[in-house]
Amino acid sequence: MNCVILSAGDITDYDLMREYIHEGDYIIAADGGYRHLKPLGVNCDYFIGDFDSYSGVPMCEWEKYPTEKDDTDTMLAIKHGLLKGLDSFIIFGGLGGRLDHTVANFSALEYLKAHGAGGMLVDERTVVRLLGVGDSFFPEMDGGYFSVFPFGCDSAVVSMSGVKYPVERQRLHSDFPLGVSNRVTDANAFSIKIHEGKVLVMECKKD
Repeated sequence: MNCVILSAGDITDYDLMREYIHEGDYIIAADGGYRHLKPLGVNCDYFIGDFDSYSGVPMCEWEKYPTEKDDTDTMLAIKHGLLKGLDSFIIFGGLGGRLDHTVANFSALEYLKAHGAGGMLVDERTVVRLLGVGDSFFPEMDGGYFSVFPFGCDSAVVSMSGVKYPVERQRLHSDFPLGVSNRVTDANAFSIKIHEGKVLVMECKKD
């Protein structure tokens, strides 16, 4: 079971986003993310936020916070999901809007990892994950590009195979974007391993 968080950013392809939601997933609307429920055709298990971007009455259990707070609404939703014992998170509406909130959501992925959970930010063109030592993934977007950047550390050591630019225990530094724009060339041989540090892996749909 995933914890699906609907944040307040825009969603333009609800059919595509619906493919990530499965029966039994726990769905949290983070304030203005409540508006995505009807187009997605799903019900909300919990609403949380400060009501600065939603002014109605949620049709589910809800919790209101003051506008002046340390957590973003998305972080409030993440903390609630963790308290429910969930460890797999999918966040919609967390990319492509305000850049400061996008960066805040990258930090939210690190918060999830620090608390023993995993997550990804998803929109119509991009999937973002934070991976650490021992983690692996397979791209969601067939034929697209992916980039790897150190995050929360000065550098990270990675190996990649089955890609256009394979590397073996390559050190990536936070001050030089060496890991940008790679792509899978052999799905059967694809592998990415993180030997040291943490990396943001960003998949981008091919134009």
